[in-house]
Formats: sequence, C-alpha cells, structure tokens
Amino acid sequence: MTREATLDTSDTSDTPDTFDVGSVAALDYVRVTDTTWRILNATPGRRAELLDALPPAERAVVAEGTSGPGFDMEQARRRKTVANVLNVSFPVTFFAYYGRTGADGLHTFLDSEFWQRRPAQPGSVFPPAATASAAFAGFLRATDWIARQEDWVGEAFAFEDAYLFGGITADARPSRAGSPDRPRLVPGAWTAEAAFDVPAYGRLLRERGTVDPWTEALLLVKRRPAPLAVISVPVSAPAGERVRRVRLTGDTVAALRWLWDTDVPLPEDVATTPTYAKALGAGLVDGAGLVDGAAGVVDGAERQ
Repeated sequence: MTREATLDTSDTSDTPDTFDVGSVAALDYVRVTDTTWRILNATPGRRAELLDALPPAERAVVAEGTSGPGFDMEQARRRKTVANVLNVSFPVTFFAYYGRTGADGLHTFLDSEFWQRRPAQPGSVFPPAATASAAFAGFLRATDWIARQEDWVGEAFAFEDAYLFGGITADARPSRAGSPDRPRLVPGAWTAEAAFDVPAYGRLLRERGTVDPWTEALLLVKRRPAPLAVISVPVSAPAGERVRRVRLTGDTVAALRWLWDTDVPLPEDVATTPTYAKALGAGLVDGAGLVDGAAGVVDGAERQ
C-alpha cells in the first residue's frame, strides 16, 4: 500500500510578503555613500538639495540614515573637532572666518571638494591636522572670502599659510644668477612675514572669545603694528620633517629682509653689522663669503 504525500507550495496568506529585487538593484551604492558623507557635513538647506538630487529609492534610504538625534550629535561632534584643529592651525584666520560665517561657513568648507577629496591618512585620529589644514588653506585660496575682508585678515592668512605651507614652494637650491656673491637664506628655508604679531593676536582673540561672542571679539581686540618675520629652516632628520623656527621682530625684520626678498638692495658693509652676525650665528645664511675677517663677531653671535 502506498501513501502519496503532496507538498503545496502556494501562498494562502491574504497579505503575502514580497521582495522586489529590481528596487534593490536600482540603488547606486557609491552615490548613496557619497551623499551620506556629504550630508554629514551639510547644513539643513544643503541636505535638502543633496536629497532632491537623488532618485526616489536612494532618497528614501539616505533620508532615513541621515536623520534623528544620533545623526545630529555626530554632525555636531565632527564640526567641533574640525573647528578645534583649524583654530590651532589658523588662530587668526579661522577665528575671523568662523566668527563671521558661523556654522554655515564651516559646513560650506566641509562640503567643498577640498575637504571631501583630501588625502586619507589610515590610522590617524580624526581629523588629521595636516590634511585638514591644507584643505582649509586650499579652500580659502580658491574662494573670494579673503578678498572681501579687511586687509589685516588677508595679511594674517598670508602669514599663517606661509608659516605652515611655505616649505612646499621653497627652493632647495636658490639661484644666484646675476648676484653670485650675495648671501641668501639657507636652501629650503622660507619666511612668513606680517606687519603685526599674528600669533600674539590669535592668543588675544582666543582669550576674549571665551567671554564674548567671536563677532564682538573681532571688534574689541585691537592689533598693534609690530613687524614680525618667522624663518623656517629644515633640519636634517631621518623622517625629513623637522623644522626649526627663527623669530625676527622690530627693526631686525627690515634689517634682514634682503635675505629673502631679492627686490631689496644688499646694504653696504652688511658683513660688519651685529644683526647679520646674529643671522649667521642662527644658521640662516647660505654662502657667507662676505664675512671675511669677521669670524670673531660671528663666533660670538647668539644662536636661537
């Protein structure tokens, strides 16, 4: 006697579950991921623009993933972390930028290609100071924000930018064409110069910014004329990344400007001046052939 079993595979439920493979396959995961990262750094208005640019299926996925208190907290945390790094790298420029543009200005930077396409540094703590600072400098160079500010803001940015990144364009072997006997800065050295003490002004802004809104601090904290030049000298090291900074102030800046500015004539009898002797002693001068007979003065110069 044979029993026959029958397996009924039909779905008898009134509301069957469905799985639309086509709807999942239609998602562009690269675009979804890229948009999600951009929204993480975007203002509410920019978020709406980014969502509107997506197809409906992707819009729903991204909108759900970029909303809620958890996302808002992460967005605020990242904004504060980036601001802390830039406030150290560009103490005056970033204070002025954030003080006048606020969170919207910071989000504009974070949504820019300079931030979005900055080089990755695996294993580093977010955000790596070097790449974050380079991205901010590139962003400001490419926009007209600096040009729309007072002259002192542009001067502060030029100083801070040169201080951090002047070595990228510094000539490791400066040309002596036309004036082979004229001393120069040592190879690879570069100068950041301003008519006021930018680092000191940055410290005053930060102090005032702890008790007053940044917009008011920018109005209340005054700058005093105080010529400043910082010469950065590469130091031989296994990693090749060490830099020695030599700070020049007051009349010394004008007295030694001919070292880095070839448009300034070489002063007469410069080899006999105490200022030049100190520059030699500080290791700033390459090709010191002018100092014949001045070895005693050079030996006694102060090395900074």
